[in-house]
Amino acid sequence: MFLKKKGFVFVFFILLILVTFIYQSIKGNEDTSVINILVYPLNILERGSFSISKGIKSLFKDYIFLVDKKEENKKLIAKIERLEHEKNKLIEAASENERLREMLELKSTRTDYITTAEVFARDPTNWFQILWINKGAENGIYKDMAAVTPSGLVGRIHRVLKDTASILLITDANSSVAVRFQSTRMEGILEGYGMNRCHVKYIPLDEDVKTGEMVITSGLDGIYPEGIQVGYVSKVVKKGQGLFHHIEVIPIQHLGKIEEVAILKSRNSHKILPEK
Repeated sequence: MFLKKKGFVFVFFILLILVTFIYQSIKGNEDTSVINILVYPLNILERGSFSISKGIKSLFKDYIFLVDKKEENKKLIAKIERLEHEKNKLIEAASENERLREMLELKSTRTDYITTAEVFARDPTNWFQILWINKGAENGIYKDMAAVTPSGLVGRIHRVLKDTASILLITDANSSVAVRFQSTRMEGILEGYGMNRCHVKYIPLDEDVKTGEMVITSGLDGIYPEGIQVGYVSKVVKKGQGLFHHIEVIPIQHLGKIEEVAILKSRNSHKILPEK
């Protein structure tokens, strides 16, 4: 009922405007105030509809612009991620090539070189003190062979399986290495105590040992070849009334950053059947 009344009023209003236009055309242009009054609401409606139309068009353009920008940003982000991935691959490849180049140089200078192996795991029961490599008995690796990098000593072969083996690091408490100080030639035994640290035992108090001095293998234990760099002296302590220095040594090769090792023959290494 309300809609019918509303429609009737609208029709009546339109008819009134038409009658007014006809009357004005007959009478002339003397007075347009009545038409202006009647047409004024239509002008308001026209301006309102134009503003709304303009606003809708502007909103639609903004929406299209934002959608395009969003798609463009997604493409740019994907491109950046792809470039970062490619950059990381190049960095890793360059690092690997550098390490392998150093291994090849080591191989060319050692007559006791056996093979190069990759580190693929650390023993969870003895973290940071046992490494596992991807080569074993079938590659000519025996127990007690020395493991080194181009930088220096790593440890010795501890267990040998068919195609894998474990390395006992020089920082392990069960490790011992016959060493000498490079400058003074004084000899001692290097033992590990974890946390990337070792100490040299049996150096008399009357020996002058300085921090920074290089420690190398002496070869007297029959396991490690002579002259391999082990580490440098980081601390020298005289303990009470004891007979020997307490000398702390930091391995020259950071044992937490090893990815490949070279295996060297030692006099005491011996072939045994691989563990099953």
